[in-house]
Amino acid sequence: MDTILYHGRIHTMAGRTVSALAIQGQRIAYVGEDETALSLADAATRRIDLQGRCVLPGFVDTHMHLIQSGVALHRLDLRGAKSQEEILRLGRAYLEQHAPAEGEWIVGYGFDHNGFQPPLLPDGALAQAISSRHPVLLDRVCGHVGAANALALTLAGLDETTVLPGGQLDRGPDGKLNGIVRETALEAVKKAIPRLTQAQVEQYVLDMGAAAAAAGLVGVHSDDLGPEGCDWPVMQAAFDALAARNACPIRLWQEWEAPNPEALAQTVLAQPLRSFQGTPFLKVGNIKILADGSLGARTALLREDYHDDPGNRGIAVYTQPELDAIVQACHRSDLQVACHAIGDGACAMFVEAVEKAMAQAPKPLCHRVVHCQFGDEALYRRMAALGMGADIQPAFVPSDAPLVPSRMGTGARMTQSYAWKTLLDLGVVLGGGSDAPVEPHAPLWGIHCAVNRPASHTDGTPYLPQQSLTVEEAVSLYTTGAAKLARAEQDMGTLEAGKLADLVVLDRDIFAVPKAEIKDLTVTLTMLGGRPTFGEL
Repeated sequence: MDTILYHGRIHTMAGRTVSALAIQGQRIAYVGEDETALSLADAATRRIDLQGRCVLPGFVDTHMHLIQSGVALHRLDLRGAKSQEEILRLGRAYLEQHAPAEGEWIVGYGFDHNGFQPPLLPDGALAQAISSRHPVLLDRVCGHVGAANALALTLAGLDETTVLPGGQLDRGPDGKLNGIVRETALEAVKKAIPRLTQAQVEQYVLDMGAAAAAAGLVGVHSDDLGPEGCDWPVMQAAFDALAARNACPIRLWQEWEAPNPEALAQTVLAQPLRSFQGTPFLKVGNIKILADGSLGARTALLREDYHDDPGNRGIAVYTQPELDAIVQACHRSDLQVACHAIGDGACAMFVEAVEKAMAQAPKPLCHRVVHCQFGDEALYRRMAALGMGADIQPAFVPSDAPLVPSRMGTGARMTQSYAWKTLLDLGVVLGGGSDAPVEPHAPLWGIHCAVNRPASHTDGTPYLPQQSLTVEEAVSLYTTGAAKLARAEQDMGTLEAGKLADLVVLDRDIFAVPKAEIKDLTVTLTMLGGRPTFGEL
């Protein structure tokens, strides 16, 4: 036997709590009691005395941007900026410190204008003030609205005559473009940024993989093939190179952005793999489509007007027939769809598209709504009847809750928001994600938010506490739920003999500590296929 963990509180998430676990190769050979496990040891076996520590199946984040998170480590960091003046200071300081070559892109990420006084979006003039010799893009924390200077707009091919379905180029009082770009217009600017190389991808996977392992993550469902990312052959080459060195720090289910049937045919359908096929460390995941924007930018598509912006219901990236066509094309090809839908209008459109696809050809696919922040019980019942899933972001609650009353009002649309308990009780399969770099890639923080639902980052009062999850339900978001969404139950999600030895060790028992202390738990060891990726044996 290669490794034996004993004298612990091992929560299998399969109905048993045991004290010991034995690992042979990359898989679990035995789960049970100390005496039996230790009897399997030989002279070469590594014995790990857990000293009562808690063991769980390794966490999986079901929606994030791994490579973008790595890229963000090297870009202009605007998270926490309190004003447009501070963005300008940070931008000029970045130029002075990094001295980029003329014409090199300057991309700032992470500002949230809702905290500014007054809460006005940065525009092209601010980007231009940072530099006119470089293309400059300032990307809001949600990734759905930004500000570009004149050179960035030119390189993206955007001008006064541009019309982009599913997007918007804002205009100032003079009727001219003011540099604010929304949805597909923002994507157009991002597509003008040079694609990542294999060497860059390898480095970002190593950087973010190490950070993810320190948080207890063994896998992520990630969207990295979009406008700012890399191409699939580059991703494959990077993971092949890491695997050859036995250096893969994480398992990756890679989502493919395919905004229309033509793009689908030219990308994922042009290669042989389908959803959840690939290597042990890199698999094709879902087809990612975006049906709307974000709450903070007022581009999430609602069925009724924004409470604080009458006449505005957000941006519909697709018409219903267009959305039907892309969902049906994926469904026919056995590709599972993950649709970004924050507003109830976008969610309803996607559910209707799935209903039509399933009616034509019933299949055991778990098409899923990414975010699923607003809706109602009738909509969620339709999702459950279709066997659909939802990638929820518990950490969105303390970030978004202060905005919800102003955006949605205080009636039913607010009280039915972030309705995780309702979704779970109705039978919708839930996975837990962070949307990193939008929120921290820390499952323990996500579990805390799912259980305690703090109303803000400074106010721990529960936001709609009737939608709080139990600790076991919250842990399942990142374990059993994540495995179901990836159709990987035979390998992951629980700690049972025959499954992969992907696990996380915590300093205390997550099921025994006071709920308020979940966020303070510490990861002491993460193992991926029996190999430590964080901590020491």
